[in-house]
Amino acid sequence: MIEDILRAIFRLSPSEKRINADIATMRQLTRPLADQVIPWEKEHEIELLSLNATVKTQKDGMDKIQWGALQSIYFEPMAAWAFKDYVKGEQDALLYCRTKEAEFIYRIRPKKTDVYFNGKFTAWIDPQGVMYGVRSRQMLGRIRQYSSDWLSVVIGDRDAGHVFDARRPHPPQQRAFMLLVKMDQEADLIFQAFGFAEVITRWLANKKRK
Repeated sequence: MIEDILRAIFRLSPSEKRINADIATMRQLTRPLADQVIPWEKEHEIELLSLNATVKTQKDGMDKIQWGALQSIYFEPMAAWAFKDYVKGEQDALLYCRTKEAEFIYRIRPKKTDVYFNGKFTAWIDPQGVMYGVRSRQMLGRIRQYSSDWLSVVIGDRDAGHVFDARRPHPPQQRAFMLLVKMDQEADLIFQAFGFAEVITRWLANKKRK
């Protein structure tokens, strides 16, 4: 609680200990939902993901954690998620997302977003939407505006797929993703890492405006 008060007064980022504790809390909160998440066995089944989401809120000191599930166009849970905003009005947050096969954790900060895949720090995304690999230091992909409604995920030298901007007007069952090419496992995970981060953060921003 003292750390929460100091952070609120001085607009400080949380300690690594606090981040790890919040990740543990997020895993615990989302576990019942994660147990219900359906698998997708074929590549294009991820296109069944919609912008329809459930959300709950739990107070955590002076902050709050929001969590819920992203549903398919058939109202089936396809991913569990959780989000905590540390410094209001700034890029300082923690995002958690769990599918049947993978766990993504995003430590969002003003200068970069660190991406953890299955508990391992694997990549970071710069403010321009470019993702770099931690080991290779090479660009893995980037996300950019494609149209007023869609974002484009570029992997290598081609558009791999599109992500719908959840801040734009849409019906609840709007499809979140549209794939354009067949992807290998690495490209698929890069697309998911971009896609889930954009869908959840933009969906929450849209919900806040209502």
